[in-house]
Amino acid sequence: MPHLTLVVALLIAPLIAADALRVELRGTDVLVGITRLNLVDGPVAQRLRNGLPVAFDFHLALWSGSKSNLRRRAFERFVVSYDLWEERYAVTGLRKPRISATRLKPEEIGPWCLKNIKLTELDLSRDKQIWVRLDVNAADPKQNNEIFDDNGVSLVNLIETLSRPVKGDARHWTFETGALQVAELRQ
Repeated sequence: MPHLTLVVALLIAPLIAADALRVELRGTDVLVGITRLNLVDGPVAQRLRNGLPVAFDFHLALWSGSKSNLRRRAFERFVVSYDLWEERYAVTGLRKPRISATRLKPEEIGPWCLKNIKLTELDLSRDKQIWVRLDVNAADPKQNNEIFDDNGVSLVNLIETLSRPVKGDARHWTFETGALQVAELRQ
């Protein structure tokens, strides 16, 4: 029986590690990556191929010192559309200045979005522990509120969006790290 447990653990470990949240420190910025984040499948792919854009809300948060000390968060909304002629995808960020990418393959959409969300200007002491969490939600197409207005993020709409429970059939992903030592990330 111990051998069976070891075999199962060896088979499952790569699957768990494949979707682990990676954290990188570049100067005072915190960036994240995930090996596999497939945003375009099932009902989302069907909506896109029917010519309807799909918005994805990315919420990145960092705690420092303890899990109760929320230090910084970032919120981004990316809209994905499908080009029927090219059979490729386009992604547009809704913040100003607007960023976008075209002619993406489905597997390139998630990494492109992650490359364009980060926590900036953090002064993290080397001896601190940090925790990082990323939530990604496919926005409800029935919700018509705008997260961003002419001045940037609308705080009222952001709080409403983040506090809204995820519906059973909605696409939602959560990735979270355990405690990470800043000194080890800076190596």
